[in-house]
Amino acid sequence: MADKGKIAKVSLNHISEVFLYEYYVSGGSEYEISETDYAGAHKEKARQLMSEGNTDAAMQEWIKAHFENPVDMESILSIISCCKQLGDIEGEYSYTRDSYNFCCTRAEMGAYYRNLGWYYLEKYDPELSSACYMYSQLFEKTNQAEEEIQFLEKALNRAVEEKSPDELQKILKRHDIPTEANGVTLALLYKAGGEAEAAGQYAQALDCYRMVFDLTQDAEVELKISNLQKLYEQEI
Repeated sequence: MADKGKIAKVSLNHISEVFLYEYYVSGGSEYEISETDYAGAHKEKARQLMSEGNTDAAMQEWIKAHFENPVDMESILSIISCCKQLGDIEGEYSYTRDSYNFCCTRAEMGAYYRNLGWYYLEKYDPELSSACYMYSQLFEKTNQAEEEIQFLEKALNRAVEEKSPDELQKILKRHDIPTEANGVTLALLYKAGGEAEAAGQYAQALDCYRMVFDLTQDAEVELKISNLQKLYEQEI
């Protein structure tokens, strides 16, 4: 991210992002957190350009935002969206694969599988595409996934066979596609929550634990959230 010999400056805004950045991106290299949120400025400009229909220019701003904060999922998902609109199939796939490590919620996991579904549809693999779209619905039900499945049915001139979660997982595993959130990412979020809690940063700790619970439904994490919420309410 920076010239050799220079310390990278990044726009990280949350303790969870710090942990993800240090593990997945920095590779042990020194970095500094910028006092100015440069990623946020690029994101704001990108949103404006997208509202104007200027996908090419918006794409460049999202890439700049991603450069400033490589773990921010809004930027990554927006780049993927631009790739789709611009017909960059392999670019879409590359960013989708990279996004897996940074998926911290069920909604983001759902987006991951939908984006894979789009890629495999473009690569003329209807079985795998439909499996990805159907599996995405287990994480987050969306009209987009339903519409893509209907599109597949029209293209194939036949109904897409319903499959159980186990059947879908077998298809995904056969193609080396993960079927659950990254365990390392979950551990990093939990660790970040613990560090924030120890520092008395209860709001950020709750954010981290809630992301873990969203993806695991773990009873111990749920209890930790409940107890920490009481401390947070006392503080405010």
